Amino acid sequence: MKRFISPWILGVITLVLAFSPAFAGAPKATPTPPPRHTVIGSISSESITVDTGLKTKTYAITKLTKFYFKGAPVSLNELQAGMRVNVVPGFDGKTASIITALDAPPANPAASPAAKPAAPKPTPAKR
Repeated sequence: MKRFISPWILGVITLVLAFSPAFAGAPKATPTPPPRHTVIGSISSESITVDTGLKTKTYAITKLTKFYFKGAPVSLNELQAGMRVNVVPGFDGKTASIITALDAPPANPAASPAAKPAAPKPTPAKR
């Protein structure tokens, strides 16, 4: 009887350990998608087109549309393409009721110092 119980218990323990999450290995890391921001694609006195990174949506602008930049009221002329925005649509879903710009448009990435490698320092000539 001793021989029958020992292999059976050993088999159960082996199965428990084999299917245990602690011994199943490290979980696979899922890649984190880059953050998507809604930015102004184009803006005119009649409409605004915003790009969410997944789709593009155009809203009509009326005389009742309110414009804000970082919480302060601004005019339509102060909003520019490339600014991150939140658009609150009107009841029809086609008209912008409130447009809030969150930050200024990004600077030209090619002109930023981080985009250019540092120039090598000149070394003195040896004699």
